[in-house]
Amino acid sequence: MDIFGSAGAFGKDLFDLRRPYTHTKVHFGNEHYRIEYCEDPLPYGTTLTHLLRYDASDYLRDVEKLKSALADKDAQAVADSFLQVIDGFMQLPFYRVYVKDYLALEPAMLPMFMATPDRLRMAEDVLADDGTILDKYFWAAEDVQMIQERYSWFLDELFENQEPEKKKGQRKLPLAAQVVNQLLEPYVSGRSLGADSEVDAPQINVQYTIYEPLTGGDAEVVEKMYFDRLADFVYVEFMKGIQKGYIPKRCRNCGKWFLQTPGPTFSYCSEIAPGETGKTCRDIGATASFSEKIKNNDVWKIHQRAYKKYYARVLKKTMTKAEFEAWARDAERLRDDALKKYEQAGETAREQIVAELKRELNKL
Repeated sequence: MDIFGSAGAFGKDLFDLRRPYTHTKVHFGNEHYRIEYCEDPLPYGTTLTHLLRYDASDYLRDVEKLKSALADKDAQAVADSFLQVIDGFMQLPFYRVYVKDYLALEPAMLPMFMATPDRLRMAEDVLADDGTILDKYFWAAEDVQMIQERYSWFLDELFENQEPEKKKGQRKLPLAAQVVNQLLEPYVSGRSLGADSEVDAPQINVQYTIYEPLTGGDAEVVEKMYFDRLADFVYVEFMKGIQKGYIPKRCRNCGKWFLQTPGPTFSYCSEIAPGETGKTCRDIGATASFSEKIKNNDVWKIHQRAYKKYYARVLKKTMTKAEFEAWARDAERLRDDALKKYEQAGETAREQIVAELKRELNKL
């Protein structure tokens, strides 16, 4: 059986039995993808979002310690730092989805990873390595640094000065059109997003297969691709996300990255806001946006004043709740009509529109 669903392992799929564990297979579907050995579907942009949020400082430090130990040919330090690097590698977004133990990464070192690791033999193998062992760890360090620098830059440029929120049903530009509008189109043809003109997009072979979920559900035609480097996978995931409406965004309140999915757009994440115990950044952002809207528009100011006045009557029991709800519905209709006229009117006409709205709201 194929490691993804129930597709058969025939012909060239037998290649899976001999390929390196980190020559990673990914199945790309319509809205989700699945990484090697994992049945859980991931929305496009998930891995990039996790990488942008990830503190890779420990992993980068351990890689530098290993390089230093290799340069000094210090066998004990090589063994110690090599184990730390493997631990850190297994925690990296993307690899942590399916890499669960040392032996998956280094099966040839089975005798050395027993209860008492044979550190000397391990160090000898690492010191004599031609890249077969170490390249994947060093590449991951390079890729994480590049991704965190270049993709955060690209995304910040993409969303700079853009309309913060759009609700469901409102027209919004597709992500590709936003890329063009922000003059970022030249950067999308290489995986480093313009950091190095010599670094082109990865050359990736695509195969197709039928994916059938082991837990039930509809079968799907998916693209099957293999990746040796994290940067190659992220580039494909990112571009497919732009096609399909999935993209990481930086929260305007806490600064953390979150995944924007198709549908309503947000500028704030749904995590608990800094210094709060119950309110999310999105709660705070919605309140702030509403306050800003009222502050900058006289139609909204008049409507809110009338709303508070009539609601006070409910609290004083001089108006029933049913009467207030009927007034509120009529008030919203008057407000929305006035807003349409207000946006197209000159200064004098705007004053007349606001005065008329005030009279109408207080007649209800």
